[in-house]
Amino acid sequence: MSYSHSISEVLDDLNIATQEYMKELVRVVSSDNYLNKRLLSKSEAVDGGDFIKVPLRYGTENFAGMSEYDAISLAPKDIMDEARYNWVHLNGNISLSEKKMKVQNAGRRRLLNLVKVRMQNLADTFKDGMSDMLFKGDAKSYDSLTSIVATQDNTIGGIDASNADLPYDWNPKVTAVATQSGATPTFQHITTVGNVAYIQTLLRNLVSSLTIGSDSPSLILVPQVIWDAYEQVLADQKRFDANYVADGGFDVLKFRHVDVAVDNHVQGGSLDPNGSSTSSMYAINEDYMGFYHASGFNMKNTPWKRAEMQHVFFTELDWYGGLCVSRRDMQGAVTGLPKSY
Repeated sequence: MSYSHSISEVLDDLNIATQEYMKELVRVVSSDNYLNKRLLSKSEAVDGGDFIKVPLRYGTENFAGMSEYDAISLAPKDIMDEARYNWVHLNGNISLSEKKMKVQNAGRRRLLNLVKVRMQNLADTFKDGMSDMLFKGDAKSYDSLTSIVATQDNTIGGIDASNADLPYDWNPKVTAVATQSGATPTFQHITTVGNVAYIQTLLRNLVSSLTIGSDSPSLILVPQVIWDAYEQVLADQKRFDANYVADGGFDVLKFRHVDVAVDNHVQGGSLDPNGSSTSSMYAINEDYMGFYHASGFNMKNTPWKRAEMQHVFFTELDWYGGLCVSRRDMQGAVTGLPKSY
């Protein structure tokens, strides 16, 4: 039986099906890694412009202890007040030839099943592209998590960390770890009590360096091998059960109430887009970091239409936004960790 609907009826069917499958696509992208799961749902919509403009968090304004007849100080602080991030544009599309739609997949149900599979493929492709955006560390036009958290003396948000005119250091706290002999530590080193690269010592030093009162990191991202090292240490101390929680399909350990979760896109992980020879762990303070997206372009798909001059139908999926930070000195990393067991 041929699929004899008109072009407009075919497009209506495609658009209805795509709207349903879009929900699953957004779920897949949003749950691809633990950072996406925590931050994408809180992504802040911003108006357009040349840049994503994010107010800086200094933590200080005019303040003084006042005597009875003292005048208040209204002198403005002549300091930089915002970081400016380049827009990232992620685009994916699905195209179907008229032959595939109306001849090879004749029938409404077969056509909709074809669209479902193609949307699933797009979800996988889109999540991989977003993860590369988050973690890729080489030269690019946008600021990745790797650039923000694990790299010093670089320009982030338009602010040059090597000479930033700020009342605090714009650099993150980054420590390169090594054994007493200066070599890259092994899995045995980071699981041995008393070693300079002992995982609990590294976690303690990292979290402590980023803690001011109650203000501390909320999330530590590590590749699987580092998570397993911490798991082994906790198991040896018979503290694993007290420090383990399951969060939406992710295994999470605790260190001083800070979540420690696996993300294999981190340097040294199995999905590391940088091909790093060692692994790292990232400490993130989510109070100062988050996603921003352009109003109207937060996983926005276009209606299906027929291409001009081609017997092809297509739809596009667009995201305009970026990962931005308002206070970079409250982020940090440990680098130079083992990549294997």
